Amino acid sequence: MSRLAVTLRAVAYSLAAWIFAVLYLLPFIWMIGTSFKPIGEWGLPTLIPNEATLRNYYEILVSGGVYGVRGHFPPIIRYLVNSLTVSSVVALITSLLGALTAYGIVRFMAGGTTFANWILSLRMIPPVVILYPLVVMTKTIGLYNSIPGLILVYPVITLPITTWFMIGTFKSIPRETEEAALIDGCTHFQAFYKISLPQASIGLATSAIFAFIFSWSEFLIPLLLAPGEQAMPLTVFAGYFSNQYGILWGPLSAAAVITAVPVTVTAIIIQKYLIRGLTLGFVR
Repeated sequence: MSRLAVTLRAVAYSLAAWIFAVLYLLPFIWMIGTSFKPIGEWGLPTLIPNEATLRNYYEILVSGGVYGVRGHFPPIIRYLVNSLTVSSVVALITSLLGALTAYGIVRFMAGGTTFANWILSLRMIPPVVILYPLVVMTKTIGLYNSIPGLILVYPVITLPITTWFMIGTFKSIPRETEEAALIDGCTHFQAFYKISLPQASIGLATSAIFAFIFSWSEFLIPLLLAPGEQAMPLTVFAGYFSNQYGILWGPLSAAAVITAVPVTVTAIIIQKYLIRGLTLGFVR
């Protein structure tokens, strides 16, 4: 193949990639643009506002109203704190429990040869199927409409996939390092947290990130389990901007931008380690 043909193919691939990237990012760009539009431009089909304003962000972050109508909804900070609290705690709990479960499966064949596949199959169950039992359970134990209730429920969904990630991570760690620690007098648990866990830090971080992103972006579960203001996360709070009178596109877009910023920034910063964590255990 000639050099010209190779160059033309590279240009065609690059052009196709840019076209797909623009089409994929267009809704996000439109959302960001709408978040800066004044109320008179919400219905205009323009990507960039004619008169950019920070009023939408001021209303949802500070005043808790819509263009002077105070009390229309509370400020967003409370729900931002709720989402950060739930997502961070769930990421920590899920990654640690997933690491312990995966270590038992890889090193001691806990549950037999099919247990790992059974754990992964739990992730294929639609969350809506188990919502009613979860509502009944949280009401029975007094955790309905509370942050501890969400922290208790979310690992039911996140634990299978984090366990699967950690299984691949521990498979990539040589057994010899743990055997040397056992010979030196360590217990199995000491070998786990002193030898294996530090080597599994990338996989552990990957699992925590996935659990955080799921918890941060989940809508249906908190909608039914935490409808009150004291435990409502950010994703459910966005429903305030759509009611029987219409959709408040400016504040809704601003809330969506605030919701997307933490996970987007986190993913950009750690993308190199995220890809490496996803491939652990698959390449020897």
